[in-house]
Amino acid sequence: MEEFTTLNIIQLSAAYRDQAIALMEKVFTLEQQIPKDYLPVKVYPQMSWGILQNGELVALAIAWWEGNIWHWGRYTVDPSLRGKGLGKRLAHVSLKALFEAGAKEIHIDARDITVELLGKMGARAVGETFDFYGRVTPMRLHAKDFK
Repeated sequence: MEEFTTLNIIQLSAAYRDQAIALMEKVFTLEQQIPKDYLPVKVYPQMSWGILQNGELVALAIAWWEGNIWHWGRYTVDPSLRGKGLGKRLAHVSLKALFEAGAKEIHIDARDITVELLGKMGARAVGETFDFYGRVTPMRLHAKDFK
């Protein structure tokens, strides 16, 4: 983990769109068989955050406003860098930034691997787990509960 102690998590601009799509395809399409057409978030407004390593996007989280609530997702870390704490740091920074921007509540459809992490940050399940190319649990995170 030593090499990642100085990495910055940045809010991404449109200039990173192609890298974001490539990272999502690498993880969501190749690992989880989610169709490529589903990956780019086509709802605005939206914000995205990422971690760069040598100019390459290696982790991503996107938030978008839909149905009168902020949604957070497309959360991923490059497979070669998992288990180093990058995802946890990215989740915390991006969710905190979303609350600082005025969000009161965030909806998250979380894969099993993310449910525990989000629970430790104050999120709660708000529905039954369902199948979407794997198990997904609908969760809500309120600003007052965020840890």
